Amino acid sequence: MKKTVLKFCTPLMLLAAPAALMAQQNKIVKAITVHGSVEFTDPKQPVNKVFLSKDNLKGKAEVVDSCVVGKDNTFSFNIKQDHQGIYVINAMNWDRATFWSDADVNVAMRGYDTARYKVKIPHYNYVNGSYDNNFINLRELNSELNYRRMVDEYNMEYYSKKATDTTWYGYMKNTKKYNPLNEDYKMREEVLTKAYADRPVMVYAIRGMAGTEAGEKYDKAMKMLDLLIARYPWLTEAKDLKQTIITNKAQAMRLKTGQPMPSVKYPDANGQLAGLEKYKGKYLLVDFWASWCGPCRQAIPKVKELYASYKDKGFEVVSISIDTDKNAWKKAMKEEEMPWEQMLSDNKDKTMEQFQFSGIPTMYLVDNEGKIIERFTGYSDEAATKIKESLNKGVKATPAKQAASIPMTSF
Repeated sequence: MKKTVLKFCTPLMLLAAPAALMAQQNKIVKAITVHGSVEFTDPKQPVNKVFLSKDNLKGKAEVVDSCVVGKDNTFSFNIKQDHQGIYVINAMNWDRATFWSDADVNVAMRGYDTARYKVKIPHYNYVNGSYDNNFINLRELNSELNYRRMVDEYNMEYYSKKATDTTWYGYMKNTKKYNPLNEDYKMREEVLTKAYADRPVMVYAIRGMAGTEAGEKYDKAMKMLDLLIARYPWLTEAKDLKQTIITNKAQAMRLKTGQPMPSVKYPDANGQLAGLEKYKGKYLLVDFWASWCGPCRQAIPKVKELYASYKDKGFEVVSISIDTDKNAWKKAMKEEEMPWEQMLSDNKDKTMEQFQFSGIPTMYLVDNEGKIIERFTGYSDEAATKIKESLNKGVKATPAKQAASIPMTSF
C-alpha cells in the first residue's frame, strides 16, 4: 500500500515558537479556510463526499458542513465560528484528519483505501496549520506510532511462539526493552503536555486524561481544565468537558462492582423490546459488540465454548450490538450463529455513555441477583478464567479489581 509522506515538527521546534506568535494565538479567530485533497476516491461511488464536524467535547462530534470532492480530487470549507476549536475532516468515510481552527489549514489525505483487503482505520494525516494545531499533529502521530508498535510486538510474540526454534521467543521474553511500549508512549505524551499545558488546544488531550476514578490523575486533569477555563473565558469546550467528566464519573460509579446492572430495553432479533430483568436468578454475561468489530467476532467462538460448558448450570449470555446498519447486524448474526439472545442498541452514543465504554468488545458479568461482578475490556484468557471461577464458586458481586485491557476495536 502506498503511504503518504509525513512532515512534522519536533517538540523542541514547537517550544522555540516566537513569543509574538504565541501572543497572536490568544486572539479569538472567527473565520478560517480549509483546503484539502484526497489521493484516491472510491470508483464505485458516483459522488465522493467529505464531511466536516465540530467536536464540542460533549460526546459525539456534530457534522456542520459537507462538500463533494472535485474532479481534481480537492475540497475546501469556509468556517465561521464564535471562537477556535476542534474540527474533524471525514473523507468519504474512509479517512480522517483533526485540526485546531485558529488559522487556515491545508491537508493532503489518502482518502479511499486501495488495498485488496480494505480496513477502515485512518492512517496518520499531517495538517498544515498553526502552532497550536501542531499539538494535535504530534499527539496523533504518537498515537499512530504506538498503535503500529503494538501490532508489531503482538505479531512477533504470536509467531515466535509458533516457531519450532524457541530462540526467538526466548530472546523476546527475557530481553529487557529499553522503553516498553506503554512507557514510550507515556514519555512522549508527558513532553507534549508540558509544552502545551496552558494552551487552549490542550482540551483535545484532557478528555482522555481524567478517567472516571478519583485520584491523582483525575485531580490533575481537572486542575488543568480549571486553568484553561480561567485563562480562556471564551473556551466553552473546556466548561463542557468539565461537566462531561463529572457526569461520566457519576455514571461510572453506578457501574461499580456490587451495583445493580442498569435496566435497559432494546429491540431483539424479532424487533420486540427486550430487557435484562428476566435473567435475574442466573449468571449473565452482557457482551457489547458490532458486526464490523474484528476482536468482537474473534471472541464469539470462545464465548460459545463458555456458554456450552455452563448454560446448564444457570449461565446465560446476551449480546447487545451497537451497529448502526441493521442489515449488517442481521448478516453477522446469521454468520456467527450465536445461540443466545441478540439485541440492537437503538442509540449507539447513549448506550456507550450509559455503560461507559469507548471500545468493543466490552463485557459485564452479572451475578444471579442482577448485580455487576466485573467488567472486561476485551475477551482475554484472563477474562475467561475469572468468569469460570465466578461461575464455579457462585461468586457474589463484591468489590474487585477490573481485568487488564487487551487489544480491542475503538470507534
